[in-house]
Amino acid sequence: MRLKGKSLNLLLFLSLVFSTLLSNPFTVAAELKQVPTAGVYVNGKIVNGINPIQYNGEYYVPIIYISKILGYNHIIFEEDTKTYQLTDGSTMIRVTMGGTRAKRGDGYINIKPPLWTDIEKTGYLPLSSAGVLFNADIAFQKSDGSIRITTPANYHLVQKGDTLWRIAKAYHTNLELLRAVNDMTSNTIYIGQKLKLPPKNQVQEREPAKEHQQPKIAKQPSGTNLVDNIINEAKKYIGAQYKFGASLSEAPELFDCSSYIQFLFLNSGVEIPRVSRDQASVGAKVANLQKGDLMFFTTPELYSDGRVGHVGIYMGNGNMIHASSSKGVTITENVLQNPYWSKNYLFSKRVIQ
Repeated sequence: MRLKGKSLNLLLFLSLVFSTLLSNPFTVAAELKQVPTAGVYVNGKIVNGINPIQYNGEYYVPIIYISKILGYNHIIFEEDTKTYQLTDGSTMIRVTMGGTRAKRGDGYINIKPPLWTDIEKTGYLPLSSAGVLFNADIAFQKSDGSIRITTPANYHLVQKGDTLWRIAKAYHTNLELLRAVNDMTSNTIYIGQKLKLPPKNQVQEREPAKEHQQPKIAKQPSGTNLVDNIINEAKKYIGAQYKFGASLSEAPELFDCSSYIQFLFLNSGVEIPRVSRDQASVGAKVANLQKGDLMFFTTPELYSDGRVGHVGIYMGNGNMIHASSSKGVTITENVLQNPYWSKNYLFSKRVIQ
């Protein structure tokens, strides 16, 4: 039977839709509901606006914009795999459109799949996934159409594939403590369950398991030893401003704590990773500090999982030079007697032997 007119046009249309879905497996086929621009409140203060969408009854937000709002300013998009790499200076996140697992730091975490829209040519994260990835409590408030964010997170929203053991590992705690704060008598959990996170003073990241990686030294500076060269270089940028997720291309005007360290080491011919969490895997752990050692700290006002959140360089005589979020590049004297830094100190690594 031959098709004519409207029947033929309909067949051609359906064929085009089907072929588009095959060639774009992460593209949303169903109709999306546009949502009016939402004010974004972080810890009760409005900081920006964002344009959410609604899909299957759940709210989604553009990955790029929610990342920047939460300080993940260094963003790389890999077109061939539809993967975003997001960095805030402490942690690197990799999330792929349609994927149910994302990489956060050196581990993996379960999420509800993000969406890709061909119309906007961008990716969207479900609010539940955004909360898990960025260590924040995120919710859409229907009364005023706003998005409310609390950082750091107070709870973990259980995702498909989660186990209590994996959640405990992701937040640097243990099963017993996680069960205790949630009054649980078993390890049974369910999707969508809100699990309270242990108090921040009871979770703490230890040395990365993959430690003792050696830095690559491309060249040896002449006229001075390598450690002195790095310290002298560090002092040149005192007063430079701080920016979460600053890229190397923004140096030396803008730094975050780890881009500052990487910049200094690269200028001295030493290659080390980009973010503080990965920098903590380089070199050997030390008990007695020497000039040039990297000092690592947690940042409880940003992360509830006790992760490595800050890095600085020990200068000797009790002092540390670092890129501080409040002061920019600065020297903190007697750092381990400082009430804030001593309380949040984790460990130190010797990168240059």
